[in-house]
Amino acid sequence: MLVNSKLTLMRIGFWLLLPISALQGLWLRTRAIRLPEATGDRTGVCGSGEPLHLLAMGDSIIAGVGTGTMPRSMPVQFAQAVAKNEARSVHWQIAGTNGADISDLRARVKGIKLQQQVDLVLISIGVNDVTGLSSTRHWKTQLNTLTMELRRKWPHARIVFMGLPPMAKFPLPPQPLSFILGLRAATLDSITATVVANQANMMHIPTEIDPLHHQFCEDGFHPSSEACGLWAEELAQRLKSDTLPL
Repeated sequence: MLVNSKLTLMRIGFWLLLPISALQGLWLRTRAIRLPEATGDRTGVCGSGEPLHLLAMGDSIIAGVGTGTMPRSMPVQFAQAVAKNEARSVHWQIAGTNGADISDLRARVKGIKLQQQVDLVLISIGVNDVTGLSSTRHWKTQLNTLTMELRRKWPHARIVFMGLPPMAKFPLPPQPLSFILGLRAATLDSITATVVANQANMMHIPTEIDPLHHQFCEDGFHPSSEACGLWAEELAQRLKSDTLPL
């Protein structure tokens, strides 16, 4: 009951502030710094031991925007942390695109070959659905369909959904746009946590990166490679502490 009431208040606040925030959003798009995706190979191996096949999918975090090169990106640092924690060789593949939303992610899932071995899937998605003003109904429908498609394609893989970041604390957006992005991100993330909790072998890990305490890139919208490293370590530790073995 309390969760539903909180979500209702979030939605009311979102719609009340939407008109002015939409104008700010249009202004911001013309002035925001556009950082490139990370350069380098999108496949690789780290660690030694029994092989573990990692597929990282989703948006700019997966594509390494702001980190410069793939070895400094969040998913590759995550692969390195998992390899260390699990004493295994992690064969990683990056399938991320700057600007991707949940519809783009579903299309990417469909395009990956069935015969490809996948033991662990890391997903970052939702920020572009927030900035694109995706409705909660659309998000929940797309998310439910995505989880079914993932399970159908890789029935034995562990699937990790990274939580949406605290967008209200992002350095770039002005108020009240910053506030409304934070509201929307929190709402979509709450929906994600609920949907994922009802799926076997899937987990939602809240994002611990806080722009007030961790370094961000000059665009004011993406965490630095150092912050991504801390985030990767936290994800790998949460994965290790989970009761289901990899």
